[in-house]
Amino acid sequence: MKTQAPRYVLILGGEFPLRERVLAGALRASGGLPIYTLAGTRTSTTIKFFDGYIVGDVSDPQGVLRAVQQHELEHDATPAAVIPMNDFTVRSALAVSQRYGLHHNSAETVHNCRDKFLMKQVLAGAGLPVPRFGAFLSFEELQRLAGEIGFPLVIKPRELAGSVGVIKVSNPAELRRAYEQCIADIKVLNGACMTTEDVFQAEEYIPAMNEVSVEIANHGHTHRVLGVTDKYLGAEPYFVETGHSVPSVHTGNEELVRIAERACEALGIRYGIAHFEARITPAGVIRIMEVGARTGGDAIMDLVERTYGFNPYEIHVGSYLGKPLDLPAGSLVSRGLAAVSFLKADEGVIQSVKMPRSLPHTIVNMQVTGKPNDVSERPISCRSREGSVEFFWKGRNPEQGFREHLDIARRMASEIFSVRPAARAGTTVAFEEEGSV
Repeated sequence: MKTQAPRYVLILGGEFPLRERVLAGALRASGGLPIYTLAGTRTSTTIKFFDGYIVGDVSDPQGVLRAVQQHELEHDATPAAVIPMNDFTVRSALAVSQRYGLHHNSAETVHNCRDKFLMKQVLAGAGLPVPRFGAFLSFEELQRLAGEIGFPLVIKPRELAGSVGVIKVSNPAELRRAYEQCIADIKVLNGACMTTEDVFQAEEYIPAMNEVSVEIANHGHTHRVLGVTDKYLGAEPYFVETGHSVPSVHTGNEELVRIAERACEALGIRYGIAHFEARITPAGVIRIMEVGARTGGDAIMDLVERTYGFNPYEIHVGSYLGKPLDLPAGSLVSRGLAAVSFLKADEGVIQSVKMPRSLPHTIVNMQVTGKPNDVSERPISCRSREGSVEFFWKGRNPEQGFREHLDIARRMASEIFSVRPAARAGTTVAFEEEGSV
């Protein structure tokens, strides 16, 4: 009688920076199964920490499926679960899970969570609070939508992430320039994300006192909030994230929790952690920005772990393995304030990198990715970063207006990076940044 093929857990996106703790969570959740990742190159610095790896592009569903099937032919091993770690991995995880009959969110759910227009339609149809929105393919359609929605508004690609191409438009005179900038930002990617790049969305601009994300554990029809994160953004008209902190000043906001959990139910998210983002106006009105059927990036899972003492990735992987949620009863108790801020060199060419001789005890991790001869770009998306700094203040509570982590990272970046000016490449349309001098 033929014995069952060896099983392993496959992490899609496990080799990406600021997601390293998924390995610890997966080892605990799997009960000892080998943990594999998928990597685009054998030169990745993180794949050696996994039990094995499969070479492929995480954003190519059929390519990933072929690579997993080839691995099965060569090693007689099949996946027990395929774990998506960001937006560009969910369709690939779905393709492999369908082929091997594994637990995964439905194709409809994955598609609706990837396409921001479909997502907003589902959420609006469920009576959840979203900005006014519409889809467009051309500048003429954008003009029509702008007349209906009014100014200010925000334009964005429907299937990208990391703030790429997301631009605020304050008045009709800026509309053409913003449209051209959005397209230019997409072209810079050169098709690397393998997503539809010629569909866009316009939506009402929501003035916010706070922008937050909510991490929700899902298993079947059970949805439970694990943590709320305060998000910090750079200067408009762009929406680049410059840092995060956990807990949020809105951690006890019962309406926010209710809306986030209802959004997951409306979208049909049945497995794993979902990443929910919202803006909260000065009057306390909540508007949903988006919901991803995957974990939050930018080390947000690490911040949750430091604050509450459990690894969210263990819950994420366990759900895809079919294990019911095992969460502490009652409200989670914070152990302190965790934060991350991103290092940003001045615009230009980095001449030298000088690492600090010592770090304050509140810094628990620092990664410097910028190196000599790198071009430090204008901060308009997550692509323009030169590293990260993670903090933890034991026993500290969240504070409205907290910016200490941002200030420290800004000072550190000015000391670490020596930069000379460089001629602009010409892909960025000039906007007058709000709040700039």
